[in-house]
Amino acid sequence: MFRRLFRWIRRFFASLYFLCFFNGFLLASLFYFKIESNYENNLFKVIQKSIDRRIDDNDNKDSVLVKIMETCSTIMGNRSKVFANSTQDLEGIKTDFFHPATVDLMTANGACGSYSFVLARILQNYHFPVRIDQMKANGNYASHNIIEVNVNGKWIVLDPLYDLCFVRPGGGLASFDNVKANWPYYSQQLPKGYDTSYRYEDVRYTNWEKIPVIMPAFKKILDLILGKKKSDTISLRVHFLRMYDLYFYITLFLFIPIAILTIRKVLQRGFFPLPKMKTLQKRGVMHGNVKTSFENVKETL
Repeated sequence: MFRRLFRWIRRFFASLYFLCFFNGFLLASLFYFKIESNYENNLFKVIQKSIDRRIDDNDNKDSVLVKIMETCSTIMGNRSKVFANSTQDLEGIKTDFFHPATVDLMTANGACGSYSFVLARILQNYHFPVRIDQMKANGNYASHNIIEVNVNGKWIVLDPLYDLCFVRPGGGLASFDNVKANWPYYSQQLPKGYDTSYRYEDVRYTNWEKIPVIMPAFKKILDLILGKKKSDTISLRVHFLRMYDLYFYITLFLFIPIAILTIRKVLQRGFFPLPKMKTLQKRGVMHGNVKTSFENVKETL
């Protein structure tokens, strides 16, 4: 089976017509991903400028984080009212396969997931290290998504769905471990409508069982290289927030060798012979004709 598949692949790549078509497809894809990436980046820059107008000299990093989250929650809250329960109506390649941050930004259709992805994307624009948490509730992970952002070496927990951050007894924003260790105190800061099953029992940062065999194997390699404690805190999802940039570079990685292969085949076929070679060939023919004519005259004489 694999041999047959390999033969088919070799046959396709041996065809110049297929290579030209494939090059055109990849080139068009590069343009598409770049255009979408620029559009997405510009949207988040506009949001960032809106937040910048609210920040003044009296703000510290904690208050900046609060203003960023408030803006995110306001934007997403307005959209969730419009696009609630519209998952089936929005099905398609862009939402199901590409699923860029703009889908979450425009629809908020993923509930806490959409809120968290958009907030993480905005925080990345401010160069904050972030990770997306999958909170454990009622014994199940990924019951609720929240954000952790690193400020001066300390991870601060933010819940954009409820526009919620926790303040420590001595001041300053709390971490997930702070809230987990003293839930009775921090539960007094919960807003109305909060789902009380989200009690900060535990958290994971990546579902390493999502792709069987591959992801567990990759996790074991990370455990060996980084140590289990550090690898357990890796959030893969934050590296896939700029999906169009990722698709652009993957496509570019494919396009370059295939374009080189196509150019080589074109030159081998002689579709574009060098002009100098043509000139030399013509001169050779003319010289041969003159020589033949001279010999014919000589014989006649």
